[in-house]
Amino acid sequence: MLSVLYKQINLNLFLIVLSLFNSNNTFAQVEIFGFGGYEVASDVAVAQGDLNVYSNPNYGAALSFEVDRGLQAELLWIGQQTTMDLKQLNGITKPLFDIGIHYFQLGAIYEFKQNSKQKAFPFTSFSLGATMFTPHGSTYSDEWRFSITFGGGGKFYLSDKIGLRLQARLLLPINFSSVGMWCGPYGCSATVGSWATFVQADFTGGIFVRLGK
Repeated sequence: MLSVLYKQINLNLFLIVLSLFNSNNTFAQVEIFGFGGYEVASDVAVAQGDLNVYSNPNYGAALSFEVDRGLQAELLWIGQQTTMDLKQLNGITKPLFDIGIHYFQLGAIYEFKQNSKQKAFPFTSFSLGATMFTPHGSTYSDEWRFSITFGGGGKFYLSDKIGLRLQARLLLPINFSSVGMWCGPYGCSATVGSWATFVQADFTGGIFVRLGK
């Protein structure tokens, strides 16, 4: 049921973005951004111990467009391939599986620039959407969770249309409450008793290309 709900949220976000792009003026302000970096994570306390997600490189892409001077709307995807294990209450660490973590977000970027000709300036960002956890090489199910991000960084134009974007971002919260996680035909990998929060952060950089005027 939750998987269907989160997939519907992603579909609705996608349709909203398509409707916003339904004008020539919007297409004239499109910015395409590809990036890579490093993503770190907190442990998740569960009934059996602590789930550990290893820090690993990440990657992603974004599509943004200007809605006002200094303000952009952005459609964002962040992906990471990593490994998860369970540190049990008896102190023994149990390997679980490799896992893909994917964020699908719709958000906004505010640029702190004094005029349109400024070549370097800071920015802040906020987004919301859903995160998909996909176990690899196992019989466990995917997990979808609501998520939001906060971040900030800098943009540095190398030419009129091409620039470098550097940023740090907090990816949170992905909340689990009284549920089993990564369940398959032989049971669940972990069970949350009352409440648990999974927090990640990433540090990324990449090239953006501005289309149109």
